[in-house]
Amino acid sequence: MIKRWLYIILLCLISVPLIVYWVGGLIVGPYEGENGLFGLMISIYSDALSGQLSAWILLFSPLLLIAIWAACRQLQRIARH
Repeated sequence: MIKRWLYIILLCLISVPLIVYWVGGLIVGPYEGENGLFGLMISIYSDALSGQLSAWILLFSPLLLIAIWAACRQLQRIARH
């Protein structure tokens, strides 16, 4: 089970900047910072490493949604028994 959560964390760390870049490009236009996607990734990761709460929330928001969903499923199973 821990391997699954570690996999999800790794997936969040990789996929969230990619999704932000892609969706941002569709909604507000191309990323204006240096180095395109890699510049955005460096910006997000450096903010997270410097302790910016917003970067941590951004990176781990899918993990939070998955954890809430798993907890709801577990509560539903408990309620059935």
